[in-house]
Amino acid sequence: MIDHIIHTNPHREMAKFAAGTMFVLALTWSQFCVGETYVFSASPRETAADGRRDYGPIAELLTKATGSRFTYRHSNNWLSYMQDMRNGAYDLLFDGPHFVSWRVASLGHSPLVRLPGKLDFVIVARNNDEVVFDLTDLAGRKVCAHAPPNLATLTMQTQFTNPVRQPQIFEVNGFKNIFAELLEGNCRGAVLPSALYTTFDNGGNKGKTRILYLSEPLPRQAITAGPRIPENIQNVIRATLLSPGGVAATKRLRERFTNGEQLVAADKDEYQGFAAMLNNLFGFSR
Repeated sequence: MIDHIIHTNPHREMAKFAAGTMFVLALTWSQFCVGETYVFSASPRETAADGRRDYGPIAELLTKATGSRFTYRHSNNWLSYMQDMRNGAYDLLFDGPHFVSWRVASLGHSPLVRLPGKLDFVIVARNNDEVVFDLTDLAGRKVCAHAPPNLATLTMQTQFTNPVRQPQIFEVNGFKNIFAELLEGNCRGAVLPSALYTTFDNGGNKGKTRILYLSEPLPRQAITAGPRIPENIQNVIRATLLSPGGVAATKRLRERFTNGEQLVAADKDEYQGFAAMLNNLFGFSR
């Protein structure tokens, strides 16, 4: 009986093997170079176009520096931003100390860099107000402020522990407008960053208002990284944002918030305890 013999071409088989090997190596190298894709976002203070302008260069720089892909995703409003944050949709975030503190405690985020200096706020009333002389006099009365979760507004609300004795928030957009509405008599109090209040309480407005409360200083906005980003990449992100390239990529952000001052390294201990400011917001109570 003669066995059936299949003739093969050894050169063709070797070529197939080499091609397959090269494909696997190329795929592995591509995955190594590109790495994971991470989502970068920030609290929705601006339009989508302004967000891409301010934060897009940061995402591009981090993509080049880390070998992983960073994409900026704009959120259209605070509700969707906070919901996506709670659900872990973002890997890298820039926002205020109350959110930073909450993510460190609840999501395992690490603060990497922050804006320099501290923030504090004043609650003020008109000097000729014959009813409001003390902070407690604002309970149940109208206060001009941004809508929560604005940090200034939450700073005020934490001073009123009884939920039925909270001031009524008269929502105004822009701190300059908040101060103007107070002077017009459209509210009995206003909450403002103390640095801006010093600017507003000048010239013809000097002496028209009085301070009812000055808050303790808080650390400023920070960029935090979530647990999906490995520690070694987090270290690269921090170093990159503090480098000359990072100074260039964060130019618009720094000019907007700190008159161009450079970012500094952040420490999570600086942000302990501020998550409590979010306790009255849906989904953030502990």
